[in-house]
Amino acid sequence: MAARSQLNSEFFPTDDECRSLVARILASPEFQRATRLRAFLNYVVERKLAGAPEDVSEVLIGHRVFGRSPAYSPGEDSIVRTEARTLRQRLERYFAGEGADEPIILEIPRGGYLPVFRPRSEPEPADVPKKPAGATLDGLPLPLLSRRQWFGVGGSAIGLSGLALLTWHKASFAVRTKASVAAGRSADIRLESSDPKLNLAFERARERALACVFTDDPVGEWYASNRDNRAFCMRDTAHESMGAALLGLFSHSRNMLRRFAASVAASRDWCSYWIITKDGFPSPFEYRSDSDFSYALPANFDLVRACHQQLLWTGDREYLDPVFTNFYDCTVSRYVAAWDSDHDGVMEARRDRPRVTASYNQQAPFFLTGADLVAAQYGAYLAYAGIQEIKGGPGSLSQQIAREYRAKASALRTRFNSEWWDPIANRFHTGLMPDRSWSDAYIAPCNVYPLKFGIPEDGPKAEAALNLMEESHPAFASTYSYYPEVLYQHERNEAAYRHLLEIADPGFSGYHMAETAYAAIGSLGFGMMGIAPNAPQSMVKTMPRLPKSLAWVRLSNIPVSRNQITVEHRGLGETRFTNQAGAPLTWKIGFPVPASDNSAGIFVDGTAAPKLTLENHPNRQPVIFAQVPVNPGETRVAKLVV
Repeated sequence: MAARSQLNSEFFPTDDECRSLVARILASPEFQRATRLRAFLNYVVERKLAGAPEDVSEVLIGHRVFGRSPAYSPGEDSIVRTEARTLRQRLERYFAGEGADEPIILEIPRGGYLPVFRPRSEPEPADVPKKPAGATLDGLPLPLLSRRQWFGVGGSAIGLSGLALLTWHKASFAVRTKASVAAGRSADIRLESSDPKLNLAFERARERALACVFTDDPVGEWYASNRDNRAFCMRDTAHESMGAALLGLFSHSRNMLRRFAASVAASRDWCSYWIITKDGFPSPFEYRSDSDFSYALPANFDLVRACHQQLLWTGDREYLDPVFTNFYDCTVSRYVAAWDSDHDGVMEARRDRPRVTASYNQQAPFFLTGADLVAAQYGAYLAYAGIQEIKGGPGSLSQQIAREYRAKASALRTRFNSEWWDPIANRFHTGLMPDRSWSDAYIAPCNVYPLKFGIPEDGPKAEAALNLMEESHPAFASTYSYYPEVLYQHERNEAAYRHLLEIADPGFSGYHMAETAYAAIGSLGFGMMGIAPNAPQSMVKTMPRLPKSLAWVRLSNIPVSRNQITVEHRGLGETRFTNQAGAPLTWKIGFPVPASDNSAGIFVDGTAAPKLTLENHPNRQPVIFAQVPVNPGETRVAKLVV
């Protein structure tokens, strides 16, 4: 008798019923001569019946069913996605024709490869959310912001391009979305946890992020910050690229980042294009000519950081090619010089470029220099140093340049924490006005971005900045979507988790924005799970940042370079790491330990790990680390011992 699984409440017949149904399907004319589809269907069903859903991933199907090497890249070889589309179509035809009387239906839902069995009387599982009241034709809610609000959101990243392009034909959008989801590696990643709210939040965020992924436009592969946009913005791309890495959108991010890198030009004082359309041109609403264009000066710096993060995640050497290298070099040198009118090392806005702002805040008050600009410059110097360290070995010119820019970053940080700190108000100044007076009006980007870029020194100043951020709710959802990432970065796990669930909830004002969805995914993977790859060194670092209410969480089928991994945390003291496919990896295991405990250790697979290291930061919990190798197909379990 068919039963319902206690694990996931899915209708589940007996093994014999499953195999009998599959035998009838494979005996039908649709499948008799389809050798590859027969093998595909048999494999995914048998792995499900064996209780091994982790084996039903794109990489493993490509390897075990279609004979690809264990280290093959699904991003370069789409055989599994192509065959999956055909398999779904033939299953639909079978159950509509020869199998019309079958009491049980077998499906491979879009977004994954794990088969689902359901009684014919149950409604079909939806691949996209149900259409709510007031939704558009494609089932996603329209923005609920006024015209005035749209012009404020994200400077112009979302508002201007979204308003101008709301006439995009809906049928075209639906076709593009379907094609791009099928073409991406993003369908693989899965999240399970002890909190149903988190599970639902992740699935919603993933669905909304994928709804803004496109592959068949003249600009190439890309993703938008809002489903109604036909363009992508520098700030949004830098922000979204974190979540996009977890979704496996490697080629999409590289294409978008390259477009911005290639657009840097001396005629615009080394600014890139602020927004690029799906046709590969600068947005006409931001760019009129090389002497009249809209821009936010932190953007070049933000993009350098995003490129460095993608390089660490993917190991893709294209981030070191002449186009990217020219952009990095120009940004940290010529760009700074062109906008540093008083030659003090800090950039300023200029009267001859009235539409270029010295902050991500592109509304009044207009600063001479914004706190977020100084912080972005600091972050870019560190990222540039990191890129140089990857480029050259010990004693090389690249290593010398890396040391130079780490020193520049350190000097800028010292200066910011001294000059920009107001001891009376116990906070950092928001910006420097054109008359060189300080502005202390609360401007969200100028308070949140410095924490994101890490320029406040650990200790009382950083704590005060974090407290101010938590006490203040920004007017625009785009800035608020940074909250979980920043709070996890500073190990405020409880608050970060609360904000993560908030930005992923349908009631959140920015829920319709894909930028919010990418932010939720990114803060979950980089923040809560503490996953930090260093692909050039074949290393992946993890550290749990679970709130007390979350007993366990598992993120599986994570694409890292050419590997696929699974990370599972149980509380703050146990982590399970699986190298599902790819090359051998070094796992850098991190656990937070009590500040007063000097005897903490890490056991891996029941054996004490050697060569432990301890990191201490003011006002933060110490973290203990160990490193162990993990071979392809191997799972290792680490536990904190105190």
